[in-house]
Amino acid sequence: MTIKISKLFLFPVKSLRGIAINQAELTETGFKWDRHWMIVKPDGGFISQRGRPQMVLIHTQITEDALILSKEGMDNLIIPLNDKNKSNDLPLIDVKIWRDQCKAIDEGETASQWITKAIDSPKTLRLVRMANGHNRPQSEPDLLGEKTHTLFTDAAPILICNSASLDTLNHSLSKHEINPVPIENFRPNIVIEGISAFEEHNISGLKHESYELKHCYPCQRCVVPTINIDTATRHPKQEPFSLLAALNSMPENKKVPAFGENAIVQKGLGKSIYIGDELKAL
Repeated sequence: MTIKISKLFLFPVKSLRGIAINQAELTETGFKWDRHWMIVKPDGGFISQRGRPQMVLIHTQITEDALILSKEGMDNLIIPLNDKNKSNDLPLIDVKIWRDQCKAIDEGETASQWITKAIDSPKTLRLVRMANGHNRPQSEPDLLGEKTHTLFTDAAPILICNSASLDTLNHSLSKHEINPVPIENFRPNIVIEGISAFEEHNISGLKHESYELKHCYPCQRCVVPTINIDTATRHPKQEPFSLLAALNSMPENKKVPAFGENAIVQKGLGKSIYIGDELKAL
């Protein structure tokens, strides 16, 4: 069975718009620069599209030396990559993502003002990056392995989705006279083609001559895929949530939809992954 990578995505800032890319460097926390930044409230708790769907209207870009955020009607926000990433002398702040307490670096007042305005928040928000050398506590060691660490992802370092699964979902949406959804709604890092719909849950991993990815468990979906990425509005019937649950549910809960596989880099840290890579199912 030959499987091919058809798309790759990078999400530098948690819950902001992602970037379609041609290649990525594999690290122990996933793609380099993926979910390296997060937006937090005054108490250090993170915010996401679940409560702030308008976050999807903020676009991201990574250059050789900067993270660039943009939104229609606003000047770009430019965050240098290296000056804070390499510093061990900057004050750290405590932030929280789900159950995990993490150390982070605040990107400063200009970034705070820009983000607060872009999201139209009544409370001041902060843009933070994971502190250099900080290892986020592992919430799912039984599923992801005790040595696996992530930055600001919800769960695993990498999310793998199958284009055939999206085609099946969109066919169901069409039958119910609902507009199709793009793969970006599911915020994958890797999109594959060459296997049947939802077959990604029945293989243990993907192997390339330079790297190996291990499938750990299905990705349980929340309301984020119901948000239109161009308008930041939720579908009035919260679709494709229920239709996806009918097609492909979590093993332990038939009312909750699954889409994609949470994965880790089993072999090949430091190697690059490319669109067009041919893989073998394990």
